[in-house]
Amino acid sequence: MSELIDSLAARASIRRQLLATASAFALTAYIASTNVVRAEETDRPTIWIELGGQMEQVQGTTGAFIAPFMTAISPVPDVYANDIFNANQKPAKLSFGAQGSLSFQPESSDWIFSASLKFGRSQTHRHAHKQGPFATIHPTWDPTFTHFFPAGPFADEKGSEDESHAILDFKAGRDVGLGAFGRNGTSVISVGVRMAQFSSKANVNAMGRPQINLVPAHGFGGKEITFYNYTMIAHAERSFRGVGPSLSWDASAALLGNKNDGELTVDLGVNGAVLFGRQKAKTSHATQAYHLPTAYYSWYAVYYYAKAYTHPHHVTRSRSVVVPNLGGFAGVSVKYPNVKVSLGYRADFFFGAMDTGIDTAKRTTTGFFGPFATVSIGIGG
Repeated sequence: MSELIDSLAARASIRRQLLATASAFALTAYIASTNVVRAEETDRPTIWIELGGQMEQVQGTTGAFIAPFMTAISPVPDVYANDIFNANQKPAKLSFGAQGSLSFQPESSDWIFSASLKFGRSQTHRHAHKQGPFATIHPTWDPTFTHFFPAGPFADEKGSEDESHAILDFKAGRDVGLGAFGRNGTSVISVGVRMAQFSSKANVNAMGRPQINLVPAHGFGGKEITFYNYTMIAHAERSFRGVGPSLSWDASAALLGNKNDGELTVDLGVNGAVLFGRQKAKTSHATQAYHLPTAYYSWYAVYYYAKAYTHPHHVTRSRSVVVPNLGGFAGVSVKYPNVKVSLGYRADFFFGAMDTGIDTAKRTTTGFFGPFATVSIGIGG
């Protein structure tokens, strides 16, 4: 009987030891997993450095110089077809630029402090020329004989534009964890200060002889050739500088992968600001017309030019303005613990930022929109 009691006691002791061992393993595993989670939560870079570039379309930085001799002729001469003078003054289709940012998030904090700069520039140099046929005359004294007058209708314009823009942001934001972005990524609302500076310079040199008219000449049954030659030289400098409060929301949600092995995320953001600044415009243009009243062709040619008019004009404007700003972006990123590569599309509009008028003020919305790519490196933590 005593042997049976001893055996049961031994078995109970073994069960207690096994239970204690299993409990110890379970407790150890729980503590280890807790430490890993805490490490994953806190073991992140505290500083991110981002560098990239963008290819943007630009609108609302300049205005075309259109003189009366370019439009006040009906019907439209062949050499003026396709709105040649206005089309040649259009700004560059694309602006290329760079961007960079530095952000800091203290350990065990949801606050993020950042500074960023975006810069872009575009240049154009265009030359358009269209030539019509030279004038021909068949004098009545010899219809088989042809005189070629050494001139014909034409349109010619050379233009250039140099545009640049820079946007500087200082922001303080907090990850508020809104909805799915909070569970699977980040959702940061930020307030800060935005500064913007835009400038453009344009030069235009245009000449035109829209048509050549043949009228009966006095004596010998010949013909007189009459026409007008026009020239325009123009220059413009425009700028805007402003600063004001800003508000933005930047969000990122994971689609595939995990934080340790790498993940694919979708990124969204909207931003708004109100900028208080100064808008300037300085324009100058001079238009001249020369008339050839008589080019007599019969036995010989006699012709001379007479100045019809000269219209110079110079204007300088400067005024304080309030410019609302609205923008946003969408993109995707491949993110690792210390590296992030992003591709996306961004747009930013500044309502009434530039004065694109010539003789009178004209407030125009300035916009930048196009694709961008960035690479971010995380350090610290």
